[in-house]
Amino acid sequence: MRSLFVLGVLCAVTGCKCGPSVAKVNPSLAVSPPGLDFGQVKVGDATQRTVRLEAQTRSAVAISAVTLEGPGASSYRLGALPTVVEAQGTATFTVTFAPSAVEAFTASLVIKSDDPERPVTRLALAGEGAEPRLELTLDCVATSGCTAALVADPPSIDFGMEPLSRPVAPDPTKLPTLVVVNAGAVALQVSGVTFGGADAAAFSIAGSTFPDGGVRLEAASGFNFPIRFVPTSEQQQAYSGEVVITSDDPARPAVTVQLRGTLKPNAPPVVCANLVRVVPQTIGDAAREYNTGAEWATLLVPPAGGYDFTGRRDVRPNELAVFSATSSPELTSCSTDPEDGRTGLTYRWRLVSAPRGALGLAIGGATTAQAQLRPVATGDYTLELTVTDAHQGATTVTMRFSVALKQDFVAQLEWDGFAGVDLDLHLVRPTAVTGGDAFTGAFSFFSAGPANKTSGDLNGYARRTRDMNATAGYDFDWGDVGSADDPTLNRDDVGDGQLLEIASLNYPENDALCVTSACTYRVLVHAFADKRAPAAPPSCFVDGGVGCLDGTQCACATDFRCVAASAPAGVAPGGSGRCYEAPRPVVRLFFKGNPAPANVIPLQNLVPADDVALGAPCKLWHVADVAWPARSAIGSLPDGGTPPPVVTVIGADVSGRITSPSIKRFGTRPSGSLLCEPDSTQGNGLAWYSLQP
Repeated sequence: MRSLFVLGVLCAVTGCKCGPSVAKVNPSLAVSPPGLDFGQVKVGDATQRTVRLEAQTRSAVAISAVTLEGPGASSYRLGALPTVVEAQGTATFTVTFAPSAVEAFTASLVIKSDDPERPVTRLALAGEGAEPRLELTLDCVATSGCTAALVADPPSIDFGMEPLSRPVAPDPTKLPTLVVVNAGAVALQVSGVTFGGADAAAFSIAGSTFPDGGVRLEAASGFNFPIRFVPTSEQQQAYSGEVVITSDDPARPAVTVQLRGTLKPNAPPVVCANLVRVVPQTIGDAAREYNTGAEWATLLVPPAGGYDFTGRRDVRPNELAVFSATSSPELTSCSTDPEDGRTGLTYRWRLVSAPRGALGLAIGGATTAQAQLRPVATGDYTLELTVTDAHQGATTVTMRFSVALKQDFVAQLEWDGFAGVDLDLHLVRPTAVTGGDAFTGAFSFFSAGPANKTSGDLNGYARRTRDMNATAGYDFDWGDVGSADDPTLNRDDVGDGQLLEIASLNYPENDALCVTSACTYRVLVHAFADKRAPAAPPSCFVDGGVGCLDGTQCACATDFRCVAASAPAGVAPGGSGRCYEAPRPVVRLFFKGNPAPANVIPLQNLVPADDVALGAPCKLWHVADVAWPARSAIGSLPDGGTPPPVVTVIGADVSGRITSPSIKRFGTRPSGSLLCEPDSTQGNGLAWYSLQP
């Protein structure tokens, strides 16, 4: 300002004339920010910041130099620099920090300009070189079901035993997990997760794959992935491998985790079973249910000898028994496979033992988890269940159950094979017998009770004849008024392959002869017909004398009997015949609804087993007499009970072996026929059988 003052004085002294005065505007430079802090930057990376220059007046600012000074200046570099900042304008340039080591780098940015008041401006620069740090941990949550063994240093995973394959992959939460975290202050680039080692193919990331481009982890972030072991061959027991995690952590560019596993032998299924339901034969009657959780809870572990339901289930002939291999909804522990649960299980039900007349029964749903069986005979049954898993491991259990008619007196006839043979069971009431001869009651259809009213012999022929001649006016009313004490033919084989007949009776004491003393019911078996067509049976000769009689072994093989070509009325069969294999009937007697027979006739526990052969059609075997307690004896025992029935096996010796079977002939056979036919006509024009020579 001094020059302006001088000029003014001179003008005043000399009296000169001057024009308007002009003020000069000096350049003024503003720099922002006042300093640059780059923070932590990965060694080898670079971070850029921007410096802003501003001309604060209407004069341009000339930039004469921009330099870096200080101990860390070499870690910084400058971008393109402006040489002038236009009046009231701005200009920028960049500063890049590229640390070369893990340490702090400080420097100064020096800016020189023609700003007369601030010709030099200094900005502090600060930055720190840093590196990422990969931190690897192994995790196995036991509460989630993980069973692997982990070692932290050096890291390793032992998967233990694992089956060859599973139809359903395990839940990843049950697998060991690799947890990768960036414990450094700068970003970590995880470039790969690879499996190697001798058995690399046996190990993998469960449910996914590692991204091709890798994964970038910012500071304090991470990821995890479950590892699965799957054996590759049933011939190899031990497996080893490794998983390698690579990253740009300079201290540990690769971290290796050793992996081990062992082939687990396939465990067979854990099996249980139950007879869950019994459906009565009568429509509308309530089913009997055994499918509760409480009932299943006692069945989860099969007994060593199999299940025994004989005293725990109420099953009657011709009812539908339903069996299940899978427990009720609240108990899912059986049947299951240790590796796969119920996935891939197959089922097979098989009837392995039954009363002889029931062995051919079909099982419904025999290859499903729930099977059905309709037992027809009284007695014990054994069912077998085999459950197989996807690897052919199998477990088999058996279950026994009893079938019983809830009747006081049950007679059951069975015989092996011979589907064309028709045997008839006869149950004769006491009042039908005369003179104590059981055979007098056989086929005595009208001998007990009013004429044309009551039959004294319950058998298939009499029952069918009554059904076909309803107008004849006779029935099977054996006791008091009403049907509660009438006999029932529960099952009747007519040579159709059922091989089973059952007759039953309630209140046997209601017969007229049972009022004050025990009365005798007779059980007989009649060879009614033989419909077999054996291929060219061997010839034999029946002489009707002391030689080969009709129905005896004669010159036939041990199990065969000679059957005369004809057996006419009034004479003994004689002449030529053929050898036929003879049926051997077995009669079981059950009392008071007990599924265990009180008697088996002939006895089967003898060595050799006892047997009685009915060698020819028309033969009638008097099997046993059953002395039933009198009506007056009911409740007569000191404990309030009733004396049991007494069974006499006809022709048995002291050991129980039938040495002298009582067999006679009832009915005739026309020439060339094996069908036993009536030989006389009695009452109402109906044809009946009579005793023959």
